Amino acid sequence: MNKKNSLFVLIGIFLICTRFWISIGSVHIDITNDIVGYILIFIGMKDLKSLNSRFKKGMILSVAGLISAVLSQYLISRDWPSSPETMYSIAIGISVVFAIYFTYYYTEALIMEARIQEKNAVTRNYQITWLLLSAGIFIHYFAFKASTTVYSILVEALIIVITIYYCFSVFSTSKQLYED
Repeated sequence: MNKKNSLFVLIGIFLICTRFWISIGSVHIDITNDIVGYILIFIGMKDLKSLNSRFKKGMILSVAGLISAVLSQYLISRDWPSSPETMYSIAIGISVVFAIYFTYYYTEALIMEARIQEKNAVTRNYQITWLLLSAGIFIHYFAFKASTTVYSILVEALIIVITIYYCFSVFSTSKQLYED
């Protein structure tokens, strides 16, 4: 395990957990594109998959997440004649499910790696940090289903802060696991 792989994964997690949308008519474009996020996650996970079974599941989820991100982007970018908001909600829902699912397995993989290396103290707060992140992602989904309001902007700012906290926390506390 090394810092470079972890950085790719954490940058990818930041991209899949945050949403910066530009709307042009009925077409919505995500600047922090999940496709780029999952590509970075895949690059980071390909070397980690041999460390434990949860990293291997995370690798599989990164591929499934990439496929779902492509599907979501198609659903969002296509001009649907009947109900574009329904497709928009479905696409974001797919992204939310894979973001929560992948971050769970990545967090659990780090915890398992700490147990294997007998460094449990390193990952002591990871589950609580992940719980904050997943709750924020879930709330973020409902904020984006609603129209853009002060509430949705505040929730978006909150999820950015939580995501940065999660990524920073995981990166800074797991430096002890990077020793090869």
